Amino acid sequence: MNFTLPGETVEETFMAYVTPHVSTFYKDDSERTLKKMQWKGLAGKFVNLSPQTLVLNWDDGRGGGVYIATAAPFEAVSTATFPGHKFYLAPEGNEEDIKWRCTVTPNQNVYSYDPFTDDDDDSRRNNPNFKRNVRSLDKLKKKQRTKYDIQNRNLEFSKEYKKVTGREYLSVWPLRPAPMHKMWNADYFGQQHWVATPETHYIELPPTKNLNKMSSAELKRRLDDSDPRPLAQYRSPEPILNLTLTVLSCAPRAFEIKNFLSPIEVDHIVHMATGMNLPVSSTSGGGGGTKRSTDSTTRSSRNSWVKRNRSPILDTIYRRTADLMRIDEALLRERDVEERPDVPFKSTAAEELQLVHYGPGQQYTPHHDFAHPPLREEKQPARFATVLLYLNEDLKGGATSFQRWQNSESGEALNVIPEVGKAVLFYSLLPDGNMDDFSQHAATPVIEGEKWLINLWTWDPKFVFG
Repeated sequence: MNFTLPGETVEETFMAYVTPHVSTFYKDDSERTLKKMQWKGLAGKFVNLSPQTLVLNWDDGRGGGVYIATAAPFEAVSTATFPGHKFYLAPEGNEEDIKWRCTVTPNQNVYSYDPFTDDDDDSRRNNPNFKRNVRSLDKLKKKQRTKYDIQNRNLEFSKEYKKVTGREYLSVWPLRPAPMHKMWNADYFGQQHWVATPETHYIELPPTKNLNKMSSAELKRRLDDSDPRPLAQYRSPEPILNLTLTVLSCAPRAFEIKNFLSPIEVDHIVHMATGMNLPVSSTSGGGGGTKRSTDSTTRSSRNSWVKRNRSPILDTIYRRTADLMRIDEALLRERDVEERPDVPFKSTAAEELQLVHYGPGQQYTPHHDFAHPPLREEKQPARFATVLLYLNEDLKGGATSFQRWQNSESGEALNVIPEVGKAVLFYSLLPDGNMDDFSQHAATPVIEGEKWLINLWTWDPKFVFG
């Protein structure tokens, strides 16, 4: 897309991703109409353009507020929301001093509070005669003014982006580049891609003495003739494992990979899980939030984090995932500079494995895996993709549900049923670096039995701790 922002004279070019027409998602060459989804939720992005730290609260309609996130000066926070939801910003510790209110409207993701306007009505931003209080803006410190200008320019860019793509820009332009990692095409339902990996299945559980914590040197192994796979005698005799990615959804891009884990690998993970203390899962205010809260109405599972070096089997899972995603496994761990001199950071692009357990009645309501990083973070790192690994299937309910998938046949969610050893890969970013609002997903309530799974989140370009 070519565009010129208001008040500027130089035309700029941005390689924007436009979601293909729904007809292309089917191989019958017929003209189709996009089905209107029953689910009305969306991602809400709230930008604090003031020099004051403010708390974003959801107005519960009963005279109270529910904490969502803490928005630092000139930063953005996010949450899943619905049209009609009401929010307000107030200083920490003084919720009665409300600075700004907004009501979420259909097809609008981005909302901003700008105290340097004639009033607090955000709709004035669409007025061509809209002017800011330049005199007050001039009182900002240099770094404050820089952040204000970045966020304000990004809001203007989002309008131009929406004209071309039909979506708002949820990332920060031009700080958020296109992803450095490969993204598999999802051109039509049922499309398949094939991956061959030397990280074959374990078909026999190694002795406990062979499943100890791995050293840094062991993690850095490279497969070649002089460095064979560890514990090869407990693995499949085949030299490679063939994996098939099948497209479940084109927008968002979601894929199913059956038999990603072997039964032995599943049993090993579950055995580790049963010896763990699984705390109640927590949710965090997306992007810039300084608090973590437990909300049983949003997420009622239990989880724990498992390091890659916990055992050779877990290391194999990371390596197999790297092959699945066509990412160098060295990027999924900390490494020496000489390993990848072309990559200007040493930190990992992957989080620890998150082991999750859901009991009867437990769920995770619709949400997004991405969040908005602070402006200080170079290249605006964010969650790029999620890999879900199912560890059991003897349950009712507990599906992974994509409420926003674009199709022409059903207004209901796309539900992925857990199967032992199956993986699901989906992307939280678009090919142009924007965050994908359609990637909203949920874990539906478990009706009978229990649900075990692992999440592996990959970031682009790197994982930012804390």
